[in-house]
Amino acid sequence: MRRVLLVTCLVVLLSPLAEAQGIRLGVGAFGGWNIPIAQDDQGTGTAFGVMGRIRVLSIFVAEPNITFGKWGNPDVIRGIDLGIEGSKITSYGINALVGNLPGIVGVKPFGFVGASIYSIKNDDTGYDESKLGYSAGLGVGYGFAPTFDIDIRGTAVVAPQEKGSKKAVYISGGLTYYFKVGN
Repeated sequence: MRRVLLVTCLVVLLSPLAEAQGIRLGVGAFGGWNIPIAQDDQGTGTAFGVMGRIRVLSIFVAEPNITFGKWGNPDVIRGIDLGIEGSKITSYGINALVGNLPGIVGVKPFGFVGASIYSIKNDDTGYDESKLGYSAGLGVGYGFAPTFDIDIRGTAVVAPQEKGSKKAVYISGGLTYYFKVGN
C-alpha cells in the first residue's frame, strides 16, 4: 500500500508543473522478461508493472512506476540442483526520460535513468531485503495518436544488497494512455 501511495504522491506533486504547461498526464502498464546477469542462483523470469508519465520540461518526462517480478528457478550449478524457487522482486521509484514525449505521433526514441527501492524476497531461503538501486536504459516508443503510445525498452538494473548486488536486464513492452490537463 505504501508503494501505491508513493507513486500517487509523485504524480500529484508533479501535476502542477504539467498543468502549467497544458501537458498530458499518462497512465500505462508494461510487461516482459526479467533476465538476471552474472547470477547462477536465479533463472530468467517475468516482470510487469504500472507507471505514470508527466512531461516536466521541454524534452524531459518523469515516470513514477511500480514493478513486480519473479526470477525463474536457478539452473543446475556444477551438477547440483539447488532445489529452490527464484526470488520475487518488487520495485517502486521514478525514471527520468529524455525523449518519448506525450502527445507526439510517430517514432520516439528515448533514454532514461532511474532510482527505485528494490525489495528482493525468497521464501525458500528466508532472504528478504530492500535497498535503493538504480536503472538505466534505452527504448523506442510509437505514438499512434496524441492519446496513445506503445513502447519497447531494455533496462539494466543494479539492486545493491547486504553482500554485493543483484543485476538484471528487463526487456519489456508497454502501453500508455494520456489525459489532457490544463489549457
